[in-house]
Parts: sequence; structure tokens; C-alpha cells
Amino acid sequence: MSPPPAGSASLESAILTRLAVAVRRHSPVPLHHQIKIAVLEGVEGGWLQPGAQLPRERELAAALGVSLAPVRQAMADLTKEGYVERTRGRGSYIRDRKLVEKIQILGSFHESASRQGLAVDVKVLSSEMTRPPKVVDAALGLRGHDAWCLRRLASVDAEPLALLTAWLQPRYARRVSDRDLGTGSLYEALRQVHGVEMTAADNVVEVDRAGLEQAELLGLTPGSPVLRVIGITRNQQDRPVEYSDVLYRPERFRFAIESRRLAGHG
Repeated sequence: MSPPPAGSASLESAILTRLAVAVRRHSPVPLHHQIKIAVLEGVEGGWLQPGAQLPRERELAAALGVSLAPVRQAMADLTKEGYVERTRGRGSYIRDRKLVEKIQILGSFHESASRQGLAVDVKVLSSEMTRPPKVVDAALGLRGHDAWCLRRLASVDAEPLALLTAWLQPRYARRVSDRDLGTGSLYEALRQVHGVEMTAADNVVEVDRAGLEQAELLGLTPGSPVLRVIGITRNQQDRPVEYSDVLYRPERFRFAIESRRLAGHG
């Protein structure tokens, strides 16, 4: 049976009932955190779908038997973290699900977003020849020479999603750096201009903290957690072409990893 339409009385009643069961007034866990977690569990569990309208704060407070303060704090936290959208005069709604990055599929940020029907705006922050960090020098075999550093900011609906930094050998900047790499794919430009096919990559995913500049660009508080993916991408000759360092806002992304057992191993 399909769920009732978002905002209907029956759906609102069901949401109130589920949230009321999840929140315990006598628990040592702060009420606002319990309410926040209950909503997040609804999103992860699928019974709070994108576009679903949450009950009004006063109605939610009454159903939970709590004051308005913890409800408002929970909604403010959920809004700040990108799970809820609050519209004056209309109420609070569950935002669209996270953008899924499938690590087993080698492709550009543009391609990943397009597969999910998202129109991503990518702004080029800088494109320059500069001395790279030692780890980049070693990965690309630059032997102390400069590298082409391309920094871009990806956003959806004017909300920053990811800060993308790509380091490449200088020769790849020729006839590519002057292209519109905001609306076009870097990988596609490399393929068209230099005949480079990105065929393999090694990626490391870790949790990091946003520095001052990174936080400002991503719309975060300095020190906020971010997902960092560092990768070395190789061409059809299995030679390293790109060293990438991407910072993602963690509340807007989910990473999918596909594992396969190789024949004769284990």
C-alpha cells in the first residue's frame, strides 16, 4: 500500500505516533537530541520520505509531552545539518535524500550527479601552476616540478556540497584549463583533448575537520566534520594522471562500496 500524500492528516498522525514512541522524557539523553535522532531514524528507515511535512512544533511538543524549547532546538539542528527545510508560513519538510557516490564506479562529479537527476553548479575557484605538496609530487612522479592545481566548489540549489581539488601533471592543462570546467566534466575534457581515458583509481575515505577557508566555502562551522576522499586516478596505460582531494558535507552524501570476491582468493 502506498503511503498517504505528504502533509495529509493521516501521515501527520503516523509521524507523531512514531516520534512519541521514540522519545523518552525521563531518559538522561537531552530531549532535543532524542527528537533529532528520532527524525533521523525515520529518514534512514524510510518512513519519513523526502518532501514529507513534519508536524508543527507546537503539535509535536504536545504529542511528546515536552516544552517547545527542545523541539525548536532539534528542528534548528536538523535544518543546519541539511535534513530538514523550513519555509516560513508552510512548515518544515524532509529534504531530498543524500547524493550517493558509488566508489566502485570511476566517473566525474558531474556524471555522478547527473545519474541521479541533479543539476549541479560547479564554480572554478582557481586554476594555476604551483608547487604541490610532497605527497602529490610523489604520487604523480613530478620530481620537484610544478603541477596544475584545479579547485572547484560544487553546489545544488545554491547550497555547497563538495570542495574538489585536483592536481595533474602540467601538460594536461594545455587546451583544458581554458575550458569551462564549471559546466563540463574534467575527465571528458581530458579525453577529448589529450586522449586520456581514466580507467582506474585508488581511493581513501576518512573523516576530517573543516579548516577556516574550507568551512567558509562549504557553509560550515570551522572544525565541523567532513568526509574526505583522496584518490589517485590512472589512465589506460596505468599511469597516474590525477591526485584528487575532495571534501564532502557529510549530511548530504552516502558512499556505496561494491565488493567482489576474486576467483581463487580465500
